[in-house]
Amino acid sequence: MSLPARGWSAVWLCRREHGDRNSTGTAGPPSRQKDTFDKGRQTNLSTKRSVQRSKAIGATTAAVLMLGGILLVAGCGNDKEGEPAASGSPAAGATAASSPKSNLPMAITASIYDRGTVPAEEGTYESNRWTKWMNEQSGVEVKWTPIPRSQEADKFNVLVASGQAPELITSYDRNMLSRFISQGVAQPIDEYIEKYSTSYKEYIKKHPELKPFVTFNGKTYGIASMRNTQAATMIWIRQDWLDKLGLKLPTTVDELVEVAKAFRDQDPDGNGKKDTTAIAMSNAYSAVLDDLFMARGGEWFVEDGKATLSFFTDRYKEALTLRKTLYSEGLVDKEYVTDKNWARQKQLWITGKAGILFDTFNNGPTVDFYKSQPDAKLTPLPPLSTKFGKNGYQEEVPNYLLTIFNKDMKNPEAAMKFVDWMLDKGWYNLSYGMEGTHYQLKNDIPVTLDTDKLKKEVSYASEYRIVHQQIMTPEFLLARAGSDPNDQKVQKAVGDAVTVAKSVKYRKDFPYTPAVDEFTDVSGQFQKKWDEIVTKVTMTPDLDAEWGVSQIRSEWEKLNGKAIDAKVQEWYEKNKADFK
Repeated sequence: MSLPARGWSAVWLCRREHGDRNSTGTAGPPSRQKDTFDKGRQTNLSTKRSVQRSKAIGATTAAVLMLGGILLVAGCGNDKEGEPAASGSPAAGATAASSPKSNLPMAITASIYDRGTVPAEEGTYESNRWTKWMNEQSGVEVKWTPIPRSQEADKFNVLVASGQAPELITSYDRNMLSRFISQGVAQPIDEYIEKYSTSYKEYIKKHPELKPFVTFNGKTYGIASMRNTQAATMIWIRQDWLDKLGLKLPTTVDELVEVAKAFRDQDPDGNGKKDTTAIAMSNAYSAVLDDLFMARGGEWFVEDGKATLSFFTDRYKEALTLRKTLYSEGLVDKEYVTDKNWARQKQLWITGKAGILFDTFNNGPTVDFYKSQPDAKLTPLPPLSTKFGKNGYQEEVPNYLLTIFNKDMKNPEAAMKFVDWMLDKGWYNLSYGMEGTHYQLKNDIPVTLDTDKLKKEVSYASEYRIVHQQIMTPEFLLARAGSDPNDQKVQKAVGDAVTVAKSVKYRKDFPYTPAVDEFTDVSGQFQKKWDEIVTKVTMTPDLDAEWGVSQIRSEWEKLNGKAIDAKVQEWYEKNKADFK
């Protein structure tokens, strides 16, 4: 999610990516935001009319279509679910009957993140209600290849090496895709966009900010759409605990530490026992600590015009000092270092045993919490001041996923047709489900009918949205919640978090990881080393941040770090004009 992991490309493992821990059904477009959205929604609303017209076509028209060489895709006919009528091409898609590949089957293969969220009764990532629906509605048969999110690089490397990589390779990791491009795995797609696309071709013109992320060596290699919001991480705090103890919302890092001590010592849950943990944090989200000081581990910054790793700044030393203080003072759960899948963090949070949470901004931390703690009150914590100033919460890059075309793709026309369909209308149902089953429209807002049903039947579907036009605003979130009191609290909290996340700019000097082979070659090895050192400093009483930083810098030098610094500086000078 990029989310936020402690990795090189600052990909949020989170995000439930949005990041990475995607939380579907909590955000979407305000009414009538875009023409393409209207067309997609109108198709949904006019299903019965479409089906009736389809039946009226008759055998004669079908024969004409067959003679014309056009594949007629039969409609699903399930109008009670509000499904779009089947179509041989996207609403705004282009046909290319004269293409030498036009006689090929409208079929492609594509990757999808496997986060293990498809319920057994729903099927698998390869086959479920949504894979069947997409094939029927898009006119393109897609065979999906699941990619375990936590093993993405390893899985893709194996597939590429064996020649079994899918035709559409989708990832949040631009650096990995850049490597595939340099290895000749992918192909430029400027010609395909121009020849086969209508909707995406117009979309990319309206969003020039995406260009640096889809362009490599002057050519377009990637497909991408804008994120619904760039917000990523968040610190949540129990406002009801603050009120009970007569404490104010902390505004500085020092004040946060004092509040944490009060949560540890003053029985904020009122059970007469000293059994509360001040801060719930997992290994994945500990980078939020670094962000307070503009020093995320492994990130590059521009210091006096020079590309500089965070470890070579005084800011990182302060971040590591805070990390050690929280651990040694018993203000953070001692098991956070080994909590790599959020299990311990989540347990402490939803059972009401922690008062501060380092996590994501979206509804992941709030839904289960409010179910188990209905009388509690959460507040997203505004960015805190440090002696280096105030830094915002981590922001993701403007683009959502990035998708490249395998050089061995058989039918690029089918791929662009699927992209156009997804951008026009497919993303909507994959976000909100089916009208009348999962949502009902109120003032053009898809209001959830049953949160549990949505979570079970729709939450995993957003993984298939390689492009979308979803927009997130606090007003939309609250309107979407409907009348359910718990859902209203959740959506209000998330809306407040979006506002807080946008209140202070997050420092990100490099919009994406430098595409420097020398750096890529050692990044994994170096990350393992500095992660071990950070853990050792944090847990060992006799070691301090000064020692830890010196050790990390020494490890960098052993990997020929100075030469890599020079290469990254060269890359920065060449590309900085594109940084916005």
